[in-house]
Amino acid sequence: MTAPQILIVEDEAIVASDISNTLQVLGYAALAVASSGESAIELATAKRPDLVLMDIRLKGSIDGVRAAREISDRLGIPVVYLTAHADERTLRRAKATQPFGYVLKPFDERDLHVAIEIALDRSQKHETLQRLATVDDLAGVYNRRGFLSLANQHLKLARRTRTGFWLILLDIDRLKQINDTFGHHEGDRAIVTTAEILEKTFRDSDIIARLGGDEFSVLTIQAADDGVQSMIARLQENLDHYNATSRASYELALSVGLARFDPARPVPLEELMASADEALYEDKRRKLSAS
Repeated sequence: MTAPQILIVEDEAIVASDISNTLQVLGYAALAVASSGESAIELATAKRPDLVLMDIRLKGSIDGVRAAREISDRLGIPVVYLTAHADERTLRRAKATQPFGYVLKPFDERDLHVAIEIALDRSQKHETLQRLATVDDLAGVYNRRGFLSLANQHLKLARRTRTGFWLILLDIDRLKQINDTFGHHEGDRAIVTTAEILEKTFRDSDIIARLGGDEFSVLTIQAADDGVQSMIARLQENLDHYNATSRASYELALSVGLARFDPARPVPLEELMASADEALYEDKRRKLSAS
């Protein structure tokens, strides 16, 4: 069994080294050490640890509380705070991030072990419950509930960090015809295949969902303003490859609508989805007029 991977965020080198050594004695893997909030977010994003041990009081423009919020909100990674002392305001801010535990410094080995085990257990149970409630049974991607929850979280983060992103809505063309002609088992196959093609096309960090019926959505986390067209081109390449190699009696095709979140002119998720939906139906109308 692989040892849980833990990211240490501590700006005192001696303390960080002590924590790292203790983790190894306890059977955990000290994945990396970050000495600032900025590097903590970067390492958590790149390495995706199972848990973050976060010093509340970090030097720099991003303190431990702010770093913990971004890691928790954006990546869903559990955070346990390390703290020696903090003012009431900082503690209130820390509590608002809903951490998975606290460890007082100087730490006791047993207390650290118990805090980590409880946090990992809570995280696993939380992840299981979230998955049951937010994943589409057929497609294996997020369902509408999961998508709206994660998309709204990312929208808040995008507002705070003033970063843009793309929302993509997609429909499986002629899914009703596939069901009526070849049976619902083939319609289900088209849905599952669409989800697989989307997962192959987009990044692991992007949010992919089946909103219901023949409709899917993708929220691109790190796409540049001009990067979405290369993604759409890659999507079409993957569709073309599937149709060229599949033994299905029909051609799988998707209609696509795009909307860009502009941090300079932020809009609610509902408005963004309405814009993407309008673009989606414009794509459908274009296909009908061309046929």
